[in-house]
Formats: sequence, C-alpha cells, structure tokens
Amino acid sequence: FKVPPDPRHRKCREAAYDDPGASPTVTIVIPYLNESWFHLRACVASLLWATNMDLVDEVRFIDDANPPDHSYSDDLQALHPKVRVLTNAKRLGLTHSKVVGAQGVTSPILVFLEPHCVFAKQWLEPLVQQLRQASRSVVLPVLGAIANPYDGRDPSKTRYGVGEAAVGGLSLKAIQFAWMNSSVRDRNASYETPDPYPSPAMPGGLFALWRSFWEESGTYDTQMGEWGGENVEMSVRVWTCGGRIEFVPCSHVFHWFRPSRPYSFHAAVSDRNDKRAAAVWFDNYTELMYRARPSLRLLDAGALSERLAL
Repeated sequence: FKVPPDPRHRKCREAAYDDPGASPTVTIVIPYLNESWFHLRACVASLLWATNMDLVDEVRFIDDANPPDHSYSDDLQALHPKVRVLTNAKRLGLTHSKVVGAQGVTSPILVFLEPHCVFAKQWLEPLVQQLRQASRSVVLPVLGAIANPYDGRDPSKTRYGVGEAAVGGLSLKAIQFAWMNSSVRDRNASYETPDPYPSPAMPGGLFALWRSFWEESGTYDTQMGEWGGENVEMSVRVWTCGGRIEFVPCSHVFHWFRPSRPYSFHAAVSDRNDKRAAAVWFDNYTELMYRARPSLRLLDAGALSERLAL
C-alpha cells in the first residue's frame, strides 16, 4: 500500500497517550464479502504499519460465507499472529456478521472496521483515550477518501483525500444517514480544533466503543438482513439509551468508497431493515416515514419483541 499523508493537527502529534501496558486493549472486527486480495492485504498492511499492536488483542476478520476464491482465510492469518478468521456457514450480512465477530471477545473495547481502508499513523490511541473519558460513547475517526481507481495495479499512484471534521445527521423520512451542511463550529461557537465533538448520527462502518456498552445497549438487530438501516438504528438507540456519538479528529482513517458492490443486494431486505428500525425507535415519527415511503406501511417487519424490550 502507499503510505498515506499524516493529516493530524499539531496538537494531536504532540499529545501524550498512555503506555499500552496501562491502557485497555481492543479487538478489531472486520467483516468481508467478495473483497479482492489486494484490498484485504493493503488493509492489514496499513493497520500493522499505523497501529501499536500492543493495544490489540486480536484482529477478527469475519468471512461472510465467501466463495473459496475470495475467502483468503489462510492468507490473512499468515499476515500476523493476531489475525484470526471466523467463517459464517451461510451469508448473514454485514450487520449480523459484526455481532458474530464481537461474540466471545474478552477485550474491554471493540473496534469495527471495513476491509477497504488505509490507516493514518496513531489512529487508534485517540479513540481509546476518548473512550476512557466516556464509558457510554461510540467514537469514530474522521474519514478521508481513497480515490478511484484503487485496484492494486499501481499502488504508488493511490490518491488520498484528507477528511475534515463533519457532523452526521439522518432523515426520519428516508431512514438514511447524511452529512449535515452545518460545520462543527456552526453548532458550537466555542469549539476548539481538534477536540472530539458530538454528532447526532453516525455512518456506521468504522467505530469503537466499550464492549460493555455494546452489549448493554443491545448490539445490532440480528434480524436485519444484509446491510442497510443498522447505522440509523444504532444512532437513535445510542442517544436514546443515554449514550453519545462522538467524532475524534485526532484519529484519521482513509476509506475507499467503492463504485459498485461486489455482492448481491436486495432492496426489499433494506426496506425491512428500515421498518424494523422505525417501528422500534421512532415512536410517533414513524408516520413521517410512511408518508414518504407508503410501501413500507404494509411490509412485515418480523418479530420485534426483543428489540422493544431494550
């Protein structure tokens, strides 16, 4: 992989972080489906380059029932002793695979990532430090972009776009995440760069939290299929359950926003996911969704009793 720029603010570079021996450790969970070997290898290589592995107990890749030519189980585990691959017997989808990956973890902190990322130096320490100050927070790095083409033909030409502090919001009508037009300082005139800051919603791909809060707040809804809706559900659930969503600008990760998905995706499954999220968490605001998407009104969302009990 091509080493990314160091986008950190001067205060971040000068910050003093706890010695790994005095810091809580993490397990990293990365589901993957039909990813290329180049992207997986680049992800791990940059992770090892940018991360103090003394903070990491395990890197768990969740093989979501990949075909044999896209499993790469042995290849991944050969990259580092802390890399482990768990294989789903059947395709469970992104949401459920994250739950599988978190099961049985003993590390105090869980970090969820995607398999097509490149990491800036010292991306992990700021997330861990912020969690030590906030036991009910979900913390996220600032996301930069990896430009297309990103296919491994000439890694030296990889182009990175540095991410900026942004605030996430969501549409109750569309059940979709979207970046807000207002800046962090628009929302808080006293904000000082590069302090962590709250966000109403989260994009959902990359985040960290205490394992205890992950479990207490209900993990993910495992009845949601494939992917879609889980980040909206989690955004509302975290704030409703007394938690916080916070971006940590001293942590930077570069993400490849793929031009197309390398796997099948069914809109009907995503629609059902959205209805499940709204039926459990939106209360009277569910009607806004039905007015915008009337086809969801009669859609069967499945059993909701376990989620409503949260």
